[in-house]
Amino acid sequence: MSLVSDLMGQPGVVAAGNFAYRGDQYYHHKGDLSEVETKLVSTLCRANTAAVRMEGDMLALFSRVCQPSAGGCGFEPTKGWVVHGKSRSICVISNVYCVLDNERASLTKVLGLMRERLANAPDVLI
Repeated sequence: MSLVSDLMGQPGVVAAGNFAYRGDQYYHHKGDLSEVETKLVSTLCRANTAAVRMEGDMLALFSRVCQPSAGGCGFEPTKGWVVHGKSRSICVISNVYCVLDNERASLTKVLGLMRERLANAPDVLI
């Protein structure tokens, strides 16, 4: 079974899908979003992922908590992000997104599943 299908099987998951890093394509999508909404979410995910990766790189360079001998600061590579709103959240790991209903879904469980299944996903998304 695909990760997107497994995510859709989780309680409270409204939609899930994959997006291309280029932002002009989307792949597997399941859930309550229309085709237009799916394209918008895919574009948002691509743009926000690029921005969050840049911020992770900057944190790694400028963080005061980083010791040069520590072998990294822990911010790199940036693998994903979450926006938690009043009633919905979106989480992205690698090139997979998941939209949640906050009252019915477990963000911890969904993120755990995504982190586990995408642990070895390539850092460069095409």
